[in-house]
Amino acid sequence: RTLIDLAREHTNIQLARALESAFDARLVTDDLMHRRIGALRTSGRYGVPRLLAVLEEYELGRGTESWLERQFLLLINRAGLPRPTPQQVLGRRGDRIIRVDFRFAGTPVVVETLGYRWHRTGAQMQIDAERMNQLLLDGFVPLQFTYPQVVNEPQHVVSVVAAALRPFLDRAA
Repeated sequence: RTLIDLAREHTNIQLARALESAFDARLVTDDLMHRRIGALRTSGRYGVPRLLAVLEEYELGRGTESWLERQFLLLINRAGLPRPTPQQVLGRRGDRIIRVDFRFAGTPVVVETLGYRWHRTGAQMQIDAERMNQLLLDGFVPLQFTYPQVVNEPQHVVSVVAAALRPFLDRAA
């Protein structure tokens, strides 16, 4: 009920953060959220439509591991592009698993979103470079987008992904 009340007065971004925190802290479950929304929907709660919209976007991002990954998925969804599989394991390189943030099924196109938290140290950058090289050697089409690109240049991100997917989607048609 607190989330529904927050939805009346807070922005979608603030509400999304509160919702994410509630799920992360395991204060709510999907089932509980939908039951409470259903129960309170007809009792004049003005925040319900906004909360439903934010919840829908949150559910779209399932399987992702970061806010940046969820934002990328929202961009792809809004652009009408196929939904990629998040956190796709592609194989191993020595004792390391090669996992990418996203893979577009039926294509060799994979995407990494590079947030500052996991891609800033020399060791992290070395792992990223090794993964990128292995992906290229294995025949993948890897794309990388930084936080500023996803947030400030969404059209650029969408156009690059669409261009990478085009040859593979044209074949399928």
